[in-house]
Amino acid sequence: MMILPGLTSTKKERIPDFLRDLSRSSIRSIALFPTCLKADERWSLYRELETISGLGIPHVHLRADCGLDEFEYLSGRFGTVAFNIHPRASSHPFGPLPPEFASRIFIENVERPPEDAELESGPGPAPGGLCPDFSHLENARLHDQSEYVETLERQLKRFTVGCCHMSAIRIGVPNHWAGMWDHHEYAALDDLSYLIAYRDTLPREWASLELENSFGEQLAAKEYLEDLLGL
Repeated sequence: MMILPGLTSTKKERIPDFLRDLSRSSIRSIALFPTCLKADERWSLYRELETISGLGIPHVHLRADCGLDEFEYLSGRFGTVAFNIHPRASSHPFGPLPPEFASRIFIENVERPPEDAELESGPGPAPGGLCPDFSHLENARLHDQSEYVETLERQLKRFTVGCCHMSAIRIGVPNHWAGMWDHHEYAALDDLSYLIAYRDTLPREWASLELENSFGEQLAAKEYLEDLLGL
């Protein structure tokens, strides 16, 4: 399994430095999280990414306003295999799945897990399975949210895990969006050590770092996790 550095967009001012450092490195596979970018900003970023020769983006976290043209473009230009979206009961639901890409779409647990019904075939096509965000799950465990934990753990045994998010847990340090302990930036590499508990539920091919840390800091996280997880 390959751990992918992740280009996030929450702190847009960090994107240029990430792109510069990526282009100067030998890394040519990343995950992309353009979730804070409007359509015109996303297309502008895609054009910049095109300038990095040989770049592949196996996993992309889609925004709710991404259209079929973006699925087709990302698949064709960057070889994207897995897309993830938020569940329908979340604050940013995606909407109906495009049938031609449904099997490559994986649903993330956010403030709540996905419902079983949206992971199964119904009126529309079934998605490919789950995209577990392990920091959200671990945060729920630490805050004794037993229903959340039991639901997702059961789903992880039943449904395919096609991609995942690896972020930080900083116990006692509230995040800026919910006051919880799951974070998109690590302060020390040990903030990622909790992931050892989830080694047996990781995807087979790649796991994506959802971190706002610099490219260099993400490479340090990648090396740390490869050693921790025995990859």
